[in-house]
Amino acid sequence: MKEVFKVLRVDDKYIYVEKDMAACGSCQLSGSCSFKNVAEVRLEKKKELEILPGDLLVVDMKIRPAMVAFLIYGLPLIFLIFGIGLGTFLNFSEYVSFAIGISLMSVAFLINFFIDKKFKPEIVDVKRNQGVI
Repeated sequence: MKEVFKVLRVDDKYIYVEKDMAACGSCQLSGSCSFKNVAEVRLEKKKELEILPGDLLVVDMKIRPAMVAFLIYGLPLIFLIFGIGLGTFLNFSEYVSFAIGISLMSVAFLINFFIDKKFKPEIVDVKRNQGVI
């Protein structure tokens, strides 16, 4: 999924951008978009790109918002329930079953940590700001 962002500021390591809302008026999802409430997003800066404040960036988000929600909330919850169910099935005490569930939920957070590194947003295109002189 590709999104357009406007560059707010740039430092040595990161580019700080905000969602360009110019096209939101014609969008069918206007008003229910997940980016409406995002004030600022931080992207890793590529060394070969010269990006200045005011430029527009086309960013490939690589993962859909529904998938992000599932990975952040659903996967740990499923692992927690599975761990508690596994402990109960193996006739462990409630405390041990809960500990197994918490341990498996921690594994889900580790999985999310590595998935997050794999699906970092990537800058596809830079549109220069054509300022009026």
